[in-house]
Amino acid sequence: MFKIKRRTPNEAKGLAFQLKFPSLTKRLRFKYFAFLGSYLSTKVINFGKFCVSLVRLIFFLFQGLKGYIVIKLLWSRGRLGRPAANLAIMFVALIVFLTGGVFSSSGFVTSATISPDYLSNVDDVIPESTVATTSLPEGRRSEAIEHEVRGGETLSSIGELYKVTVDALRYVNNLSDEDFLKVGQKIVVPPVQGIIYKVKSGDTCDSIGKKFDVAAQAILDFNYLESCSVLVVGKELVLPDARIPEPAPVIVLPSGPVSYERFVDTNPRSGWCLWPTSVRIITQRFAYYHDGVDIATPWSLRPPIYACAEGTVIRSGWDPQGLGLHVVIDHGNGYETSYGHMSQINVSYGEDVGRGEVIGIMGSTGRSSGPHLHFRLRYRGTPQNPLNYIR
Repeated sequence: MFKIKRRTPNEAKGLAFQLKFPSLTKRLRFKYFAFLGSYLSTKVINFGKFCVSLVRLIFFLFQGLKGYIVIKLLWSRGRLGRPAANLAIMFVALIVFLTGGVFSSSGFVTSATISPDYLSNVDDVIPESTVATTSLPEGRRSEAIEHEVRGGETLSSIGELYKVTVDALRYVNNLSDEDFLKVGQKIVVPPVQGIIYKVKSGDTCDSIGKKFDVAAQAILDFNYLESCSVLVVGKELVLPDARIPEPAPVIVLPSGPVSYERFVDTNPRSGWCLWPTSVRIITQRFAYYHDGVDIATPWSLRPPIYACAEGTVIRSGWDPQGLGLHVVIDHGNGYETSYGHMSQINVSYGEDVGRGEVIGIMGSTGRSSGPHLHFRLRYRGTPQNPLNYIR
């Protein structure tokens, strides 16, 4: 059986209206949804236009601010560079400070939790504390030592043994070129390639450094000094890589006749010394105002330079007094030869060379007007005429 559903009066009236005007109802429903769609689309379009306008406004504001800042920086000629950089750094720091809490809670930044069993293995634990220590390199000394001269030793052999220069040994021990070593004599050896200097009244690190061509900071570092403001008079300082100053000439007026036999080799051995190069063009001979012989070569040639006799190299490098690249050889028995204005050096300090061995190439370094060799021979520190020793 069918069950009849009863309707309310309003529902009955609505049903009667739809039955009486069916097309009108459809048209009203269509217009409603059309109006709603038009309204929503208008709102979306207006919101999009607002967003575009807002972006354009921000862009133009940024462009204007950037142009203003650039003009200010250009007209200030760099005066505002530092404040602008400081402001930018402070702005970045502020952003990091404000957003740091957000990122710190993120798994992207925060590392994983350490397991409690991480230290279960004893290999992961340092068994005892480690104390950092500073050790000097092998071969480096921090204090001067005394060396007892043995038979056959010279200043050059002692210098080669301890890696110091002959000039440093002479300066520290107050020796001259004419002094000879005696067996059993005590020689003070500085700890580095340099000298030991005893502080005098009025000395400062700057004045000492200028005198010996050493940086004041090097004096502080090597001697473990905190400051150079106060130096104790009498304290010995090590001056690393110090350059020995040229002694001031002392002029003594003789009261009677002077004999120069002590400084002149009265019996030169002819042929003892070999001609030091392959060319024989002498442009200047030995004289009282010229302490050697100048042997020149054409610009197109660069002849080799030979050791005139066997010996030990006691200097090899640049000479600030005008010889440029030069080599000095100690031949023993008070004889020394030097070779100046070289373009290339083939030997080093402490090296033993033989008679006729190539020690370098002729050049024009230092105070020189053209390629030549300044060949000098000294006997007990006094220049001699080299031609008297060459056959």
